[in-house]
Amino acid sequence: MENNMISAMIEAMNAELEKNGPNANILKERGRLKMVIGDKKGAMEDLREAVKLDPSIVDNINGEFKK
Repeated sequence: MENNMISAMIEAMNAELEKNGPNANILKERGRLKMVIGDKKGAMEDLREAVKLDPSIVDNINGEFKK
């Protein structure tokens, strides 16, 4: 996926979160996309928040963070 497309998707998710408040599924997906573009810190923040909102979502998160 192209970085411009990913950035546009992240912006759309930002708008959705601003409009409707926190949503674990959107945060999880935004975190995944942030990881794809190399924003590890932002990805981790989103994934942590998603798990706080819905602990069961952790079952659907996989992969690892590498330095």
